Amino acid sequence: MSSRPELQAPPEIFYDDDEARKYTSSSRIIKIQSELTERALEILALPKDGVPRLLLDIGCGSGLSGETLTDNGHQWIGLDISDSMLNVALEREVEGDVLLADMGEGLGFRSGVIDGAISISAIQVDFLLFHYLFFLSSFICCKMFNH
Repeated sequence: MSSRPELQAPPEIFYDDDEARKYTSSSRIIKIQSELTERALEILALPKDGVPRLLLDIGCGSGLSGETLTDNGHQWIGLDISDSMLNVALEREVEGDVLLADMGEGLGFRSGVIDGAISISAIQVDFLLFHYLFFLSSFICCKMFNH
């Protein structure tokens, strides 16, 4: 079986209490999350006027990327589908507000409330899973029709 979480089980199942803690304590993951969040902030191109922005962290997990948002002077709201990851965020006393939500079901924020959004891991997982399934279905079709 693949070691990639997105190929083993949905995140709300894969990231149980043990996996959530293991993920959050990995120095490699912490470094990657921090670097990717810094890059996401560059891409957002928020005004450099010293005013904190309210950012949405979609798939915030245990709040690793949110810590980088806080370190850059921003406020944030994080959402994740894994209750275990959010519990780790609460145990770590992250500065942002976190909520249990599925990004695929809409978020219900009024227009203009959020200044920007990032998603360091969640969209990556969906993107990789889509491409894996596309490749797999293409392979199966080729085998069925002897191509």
